[in-house]
Amino acid sequence: MAAADENPTVIDRRDIPLSGGRTLRVTEYSNGSIRIAVKTGSPYVITSLEQIDNEAVLKISPGREGSNAHKNWVRDHTTGGDDLPQ
Repeated sequence: MAAADENPTVIDRRDIPLSGGRTLRVTEYSNGSIRIAVKTGSPYVITSLEQIDNEAVLKISPGREGSNAHKNWVRDHTTGGDDLPQ
């Protein structure tokens, strides 16, 4: 792996306001990678990741909600871990 890939620099960062006071932050790096973060929200789980034509499509849902998220149990670290399934 090239040294530039190990420590890429930030090219651009954009915040997109969402409902409920949440913010979607998209960060682009010099090595071509992209980081997506949901700020001020529930823990999120990846419910699908698809390659469609020349696009990568990522779907995330709040933990324990959404179409497939119930299959991906998320530990809520704010509650001390008492929410794990029995």
